[in-house]
Amino acid sequence: MDEQYRQWRRRIIDNGQGTGPSRLTYEDFKAAVMQGDDGGRLLNYVNTNVIFQAGVDFESRPMVVVSACGLPSPSDVDYERLLNLIIFRLDQFVESDYTVVMLTSGAQHNPSWTWLTKAYRRLDRKYRKNVKRVYVVHPSTWSKVVFQIFGKIAR
Repeated sequence: MDEQYRQWRRRIIDNGQGTGPSRLTYEDFKAAVMQGDDGGRLLNYVNTNVIFQAGVDFESRPMVVVSACGLPSPSDVDYERLLNLIIFRLDQFVESDYTVVMLTSGAQHNPSWTWLTKAYRRLDRKYRKNVKRVYVVHPSTWSKVVFQIFGKIAR
């Protein structure tokens, strides 16, 4: 994320759009990524169909639902921006304990292995340390393989 922020900042300064390097904050970058060039439609789609909070569990931890079956087509959406939006959404939960519920069955668009690896590497310690439980609902063969591989990498 830091590298993308630096590239964005450099591009804005080089194009003469910024009023100075000190005024281009990370919040400006976050706002630009969230708004995007589609008027915020992808942001709304991510917040309603891909990742959202669905109450709390029995120990009063927020339950974050990640719906892999709601991922849009890679030909329609920039998956790099999609990953940024998912990470920005996760930022709301990572400071305290939380539970993740994965919905994987019936996914029409499975992300590539390259994208999954990149996404896993982008989730640093702050995203993983407070996850107390992960529930996978109706795992497909594809999701079982992904969890087995990334489970072995994490150890």
